[in-house]
Amino acid sequence: MGPVGIEEPHFTVALVGGRRFRERCLARYLEDSGIRITTGAVANLRDSLAAQDGAIDLVVIDTGDHTCSDASIAPILACVSEVLPGVPLVVVSDREDWAAVCDALCHAVRAYFPSSLDPEILVETLRFVQRGGTFIPLEVLINAPVHRNEPSGAGARRTEVPRLTPSEQRVLDLLSKGKPNKAIARELDIEETTVKVHVRRIMKKLHAANRTQAALVAQQMAGAVA
Repeated sequence: MGPVGIEEPHFTVALVGGRRFRERCLARYLEDSGIRITTGAVANLRDSLAAQDGAIDLVVIDTGDHTCSDASIAPILACVSEVLPGVPLVVVSDREDWAAVCDALCHAVRAYFPSSLDPEILVETLRFVQRGGTFIPLEVLINAPVHRNEPSGAGARRTEVPRLTPSEQRVLDLLSKGKPNKAIARELDIEETTVKVHVRRIMKKLHAANRTQAALVAQQMAGAVA
């Protein structure tokens, strides 16, 4: 089955890392799908990214079989975040274990894409992230470990869940569906600035590094108290 066409290509993806063969194959596929591609050479990553002069909308980092905290990957993530602050990061990885996914989330990655998935799904993922969404494969979520501590008394397990206000819970429910702040504000009929305040409070209460991790932590807690 051929690449998925994008009717009106309007964003640019920078590919960073990965072996040359994989990089070229991925670049060719995405270009055939209508996405503009530029590559960031690891050897002079800072200069190659800065030379794009704000034209990069997404960064895809191929981590291979390494985690984002690996000594070969962490400096790349740090450099991208410094040179392109606010630009969404998407990780393509050969690993599908929960530890690797959580590690990526702690590095503010917006989407985690296992290399075992169909490349057509990657195209849709990039479009989704570019529009403000987040992506974690359903299979990874299903297999995620849920820590179930035995309660010391009746109801003890439930009291371990941080208390969210009704408004925060409604925001978290929509956040878990990958909706951006603007869409959440529209659906709840509140100001976008109010949504941002709720998101910050939710992240603080759940001890989450970013909005995606907050949604995942909430899902795990919900499973633990069910």
